Amino acid sequence: MEFSPKILQQAVILGLFFTNSAMAHSLHLFADYDGNAISGKAYYSDQTPAAETYVEVIKTGETAPTVYGKTDASGHFSLPLNQTGTFTVVVEGMEGHRVEAVVQAKAVATNTTASVNAAEITLLREEINQLKNKIYWRDVLGSIGYILGFFGFWALLKNKRGRY
Repeated sequence: MEFSPKILQQAVILGLFFTNSAMAHSLHLFADYDGNAISGKAYYSDQTPAAETYVEVIKTGETAPTVYGKTDASGHFSLPLNQTGTFTVVVEGMEGHRVEAVVQAKAVATNTTASVNAAEITLLREEINQLKNKIYWRDVLGSIGYILGFFGFWALLKNKRGRY
């Protein structure tokens, strides 16, 4: 099967355009227990919030949700929980996307400094998680470099076969 340079060029251009839209639908979740509720944020790879998305919390070993709700317009949720144990937070987004996170709900001391520090730690964890899941330009350019390298290697092999 022969590929003309024009078809190859069009395929690469189409691939570049549709790659970002495919990655934009990757769903991510951050969830934490603060002593009163399981709260967190659901968002896509391009950092847009998963607004008005179904969230449920299921206790390990059970099938029915312990508590459920929806994210707000900014993708945040807070579901009150008065049990301890290990829970799975499930977010179901559009087009069948689903993400899960395991949260350990333990009894927390009611010290005000501990709750302030816990709130700060939760914010830091959320920011770190978002940075970890963000798509960076270096990743995009690196991927393009790999693609061009593979095509260059393929062209080199094809050129050598034609000479001998």
